[in-house]
Amino acid sequence: MERNNYYNEQFDWEWIIMEEKLKEYVNRKFRLYPKTKEIVEIRDELYSIMIDKYNDCLNMGITKEEAYKSAIEMMVDYKDAIREVEKSGTLGALKKVIVNMGSFTTFYFITLTFIYLFVSVVILKSFKKTWLIAVGGSFIYLIYFSISLYKYAKLFNFKTLSRWGIAFIYISLIPLIYVFPSLYLSVVHSKNIWNRSWLVVIIIVFFYIITDYIVNKKYMSIVEKDILIFASGLLLTTFLYLFISMKFNVWGIAWILYVLYLSLISLIFYICRNKRRN
Repeated sequence: MERNNYYNEQFDWEWIIMEEKLKEYVNRKFRLYPKTKEIVEIRDELYSIMIDKYNDCLNMGITKEEAYKSAIEMMVDYKDAIREVEKSGTLGALKKVIVNMGSFTTFYFITLTFIYLFVSVVILKSFKKTWLIAVGGSFIYLIYFSISLYKYAKLFNFKTLSRWGIAFIYISLIPLIYVFPSLYLSVVHSKNIWNRSWLVVIIIVFFYIITDYIVNKKYMSIVEKDILIFASGLLLTTFLYLFISMKFNVWGIAWILYVLYLSLISLIFYICRNKRRN
């Protein structure tokens, strides 16, 4: 009886391993396709048929290696369906993104040109400084463009691609939040704030790290989580140090903020480590 139980358990483990192997094979074949409803249905249907084929072969007395080969050969029978899915899925999603972006881009820049000419010709009757309208409008469009690319990237299974998409969105914020206000004050009001306004970049990087942590936390290792938490806190401390030092000219004592931060983050890591152990 114990020997039979042993063989049954061993067979169950071998079947589970082979099931995961087939699932990985199917997911690998569909990795480059966007996760549309049609593609997910074809993928799941194909996986189910391959499992049935594998079990049928085992019941016929075929070895598990030959059963696995017979199961993955089902992919050949689905070649036409996969090709059709690829055409309607990947190309369809790409076509939709291009059409939407093209329509919005045309409307946006026609409107921006109208505003630029109206302000220059009718309101100010001068083109001397109105070029800032075109610059600011282009910076705003850059944000829309980066968000559109991120949405398209999310259709795929590449976590790295999605993370780079989030980074590109925050990078596109730098011209709008940092460059344009500094440029506007410099050109229109002859006020130079370039030596202080770059602090905004630190805040943008800080919020990028926080967003990346929240969105991708379940895919990160414990070490990567700790690094991001430490980096975000260090950036915030650096911003406070620079801001306070520039505002009140206390460079000699503001460095104490780093000591306080290191003490606080060490305590947090210590508490978290004890919770993980428990």
